[in-house]
Amino acid sequence: MRRARPSVFERIPTAARTWASRLVLLMACASVVATSRARSEDVASPVHTGTPFRLTTETGRVTRTLVVRASAAKKLSDPVEGEVRIQARAKWTPGNPTPATKPSLVISYLHGDAFYEDLRSVLEPDVAVTVESVKYLDERCSEGRGCEWTVQAVFDVGVPSDADSGTVADPGTIDVEWTAQAFMRVLDESNVPKGFTVSLSEP
Repeated sequence: MRRARPSVFERIPTAARTWASRLVLLMACASVVATSRARSEDVASPVHTGTPFRLTTETGRVTRTLVVRASAAKKLSDPVEGEVRIQARAKWTPGNPTPATKPSLVISYLHGDAFYEDLRSVLEPDVAVTVESVKYLDERCSEGRGCEWTVQAVFDVGVPSDADSGTVADPGTIDVEWTAQAFMRVLDESNVPKGFTVSLSEP
């Protein structure tokens, strides 16, 4: 039986093949190191407790503006990023003792004139349902002593439509309690800068 012709790789001497394999492995490791970015541990703001509010079909949307600020004792030479975490507790009181549909609490974020929905949770009658949402904050703050982000969180009531009649079911009222907290980190830096603090408030 005729032996198959050796491949180009097999015609390379064994020692050279071993070195080539190691070189490929080293290049792969170097690529991973080059693309991975150092970041400090997260620094959290105090928890902000917002004013409770009520949603209905008539007042089905409430917008809350949040301002996140990060600062350090010295100028920040590296960018900062992070996120705002919102936790809402929504209790739905149906207007109908035997509701045919269930509303949802929808948490979105306003970007210009557009809404970007993050989370939608279906509510249960007379039960406090926890809804959690995260809004990521882009890199900012390089070469500055402090930086600031503005977040417009939109709480909305989503009500399913009746496909047969085209009417919207009455959801009753939805009472919402909510809190927000920011978590920020410094990029290209393994340690948290001295005096680095984070705050979150409503203007």
